[in-house]
Amino acid sequence: MNSLKNIIIASATALTMTGMAAGMAQAQPGRYYDRGHDQRVDRLSTSYVDSLDWKIQNAAQHGRISWREAQDLKGDLNRVKPLAWRYQTGQARPGEINRLERTVDRITQEVRD
Repeated sequence: MNSLKNIIIASATALTMTGMAAGMAQAQPGRYYDRGHDQRVDRLSTSYVDSLDWKIQNAAQHGRISWREAQDLKGDLNRVKPLAWRYQTGQARPGEINRLERTVDRITQEVRD
């Protein structure tokens, strides 16, 4: 009977340890996403990229850029929006991250107040 108890206790311990390890693996952030309070994360997040659409529209309405420039920038922005999602979920490759970062930086510069 004692050996059966020991087997059950050992099995329960092993299952608990396996469950904890699996939970820790799931809790790991995306490869490129979690970098503390890195400014790059904020600029490449989907919410920031989505906000650029409004900034483009606003810049065109206030005459800081032409409507043609606004259309071009919106086209560029729409092409990188999927990359922002991939970046945020940790699925983006380094080349995609660089492309996203260059596009966000360029648009931000163009629509700056």
